[in-house]
Amino acid sequence: MAKKTAKKATPKPAPAKSAASEAAKPAKTNSAPKVAPKANPPATPSVTSEAIGYAAGDVWGALHGKGWQTLAAVKKASGAPSDLTLMAIGWLAREGKLDFTAIGKTVKVTLK
Repeated sequence: MAKKTAKKATPKPAPAKSAASEAAKPAKTNSAPKVAPKANPPATPSVTSEAIGYAAGDVWGALHGKGWQTLAAVKKASGAPSDLTLMAIGWLAREGKLDFTAIGKTVKVTLK
């Protein structure tokens, strides 16, 4: 009986890729689709003289009958944003309604 010889498969060369066929294929990405970032809201609410006036009323209410308080305590008690509260304190100071004292690095304020 004759022996059967197994033919070894020779690898076929890959077909040449043209530049046009490469450009036609969409790029593969593993990441999620990119979404445009949302616009950042303004750092402060609309700062108007009316908003500062309302904040000044909140500051006055926070100081009324309470004696000397730190600026941090006034900011917390007023409930307004920090920068608006400081503007309100400046407003009241300009009207001559506040007294200030500094003890070290701490500033305390009270109504006159």
